[in-house]
Amino acid sequence: MDITDRLAALESFFACSQTDAEKLNAAMSFATYRHKDILIHQGDIGAKLWIVLHGRAQLQIIGIDGQIQLLASHGPGELFGTFPHEQAVISDITAQDRLSVLEIPTAKMTALLQEEAGIGSGLSKILGRQYNAVLDRMAARITLTANGRVYAELLRTAGEEGRISPPPVIAALALSAQTTRETGSRAISALERRGIIQRDEERLKIVSRGLLEELVI
Repeated sequence: MDITDRLAALESFFACSQTDAEKLNAAMSFATYRHKDILIHQGDIGAKLWIVLHGRAQLQIIGIDGQIQLLASHGPGELFGTFPHEQAVISDITAQDRLSVLEIPTAKMTALLQEEAGIGSGLSKILGRQYNAVLDRMAARITLTANGRVYAELLRTAGEEGRISPPPVIAALALSAQTTRETGSRAISALERRGIIQRDEERLKIVSRGLLEELVI
């Protein structure tokens, strides 16, 4: 990603001016991670913030029974890490697909926010959107069936365009929906058989959004 694309992404994510985007970009460094790379381990001291440009980052907790539970999943335009101070992280942070991010030390971001009100306003909007997403996922866990959660997560990930490129890893999608890989695989296969989605090596496309939405129960 060149500097023009980075500045455009920051302006969009933070809803800020080009000048503020340039200040953010100057304070951040670009990094990429391969699928399943671990950015930081549960219990380590975190001292960074990341903002996602491409791919997804999953925050996974290893419980006392040794099972992995999904705490949160962050995609383009979303932030994760430690803020406003360095502290122990409560989960592993793992790359899904090929993850591209801009990263900044927590202390540097805190200092930048004290100087630039426009960046602070943008950050509050990002965190507000993420808070709502967490509530949506909690509500889905309480009210939806396992298949319904898979379909809701598929709709959320595909967005308004109805496409996911490259296609999602089924195990990762199932984890995001807080169900098993087997359940996720059966749910996606059922959609393909009915022609509600199309999937190949390059992308997953929602053919009938209305029919898919009706299955979110």
